[in-house]
Amino acid sequence: MQQIHINRLGVNSIEFDIPSVEVSLSPGGEQSFEIVIINYGSPTHVNFSISENLDGYVTFLDDNPYVTHEEYVPVVVRIPHEGRVFSSGTIFVTMGYGSKTESFGINIGQQDNVRIPVEEEPKIEPVHIPSPPSSASKTKWSMDFGQFLKKSISPNDMKLITLLFMLIGFLFGAYYVISSVNLNPAGFSTSFYTSLAIAILLTLLFAYMLTKLPVFRK
Repeated sequence: MQQIHINRLGVNSIEFDIPSVEVSLSPGGEQSFEIVIINYGSPTHVNFSISENLDGYVTFLDDNPYVTHEEYVPVVVRIPHEGRVFSSGTIFVTMGYGSKTESFGINIGQQDNVRIPVEEEPKIEPVHIPSPPSSASKTKWSMDFGQFLKKSISPNDMKLITLLFMLIGFLFGAYYVISSVNLNPAGFSTSFYTSLAIAILLTLLFAYMLTKLPVFRK
C-alpha cells in the first residue's frame, strides 16, 4: 500500500512513503491495492494517470478523487493472458489543476531473472562397508606377534619351552605305545595309572611355566 502526503511541506506539495510499488503477478492474474491520500491543507482534487506502457494493466476506480483530509483510492492491477510477463511503469499524481506533478514507480509481474525454487532431492550418503583385512595386514599382524614373543621370551626360556613340549609329546607317545602293546601278561591294566602320571606331569609343567617364565608373570 502506498501513502501520499499532500500540502504537508507547502501548497500543492506531494510526498510518497515508498518510491515504487511491487505487484507480483502471472499472465491472466489480477490483484488490487490501495493508495492512501492524506491532506494537510485545504480540500483539493488529486488526479492519477499512468505511463503509456501500463495501459490495460492498471485501473483506478477513482482517478480524480476530492480529498478533504484522508481518502483511499483502490487500484486494480492485471496482466492479460497474452500480456507481458513483466512491466515497469510510472504512476503520476497531479495537483493544483496541473501545476504540480510527481510520480512513483510500479513493477508488475516477475522479472526474467527471478528463479523459481526447486526442491532438491535428498542426497543418499554411500554406506561404507569395511573391507576384510588384506594379506598385507595379516602379515603385519604376524610380524607384530613374532616381535612380541621375541621381546617377552628370552632365548633360554624359548629353549626350555621347546624342551617341555617335546617332553609332553614324548609322554603322549609312550602312553599310546603302552596302551597298544600288552606288556602285562598277568592282565594288570596300566591305562589308569599311566593317565594319572601324565596328568600329574602336565600339571607340574604348566605350574612351572606360570611361575618361572617372564611372559606369564607379566
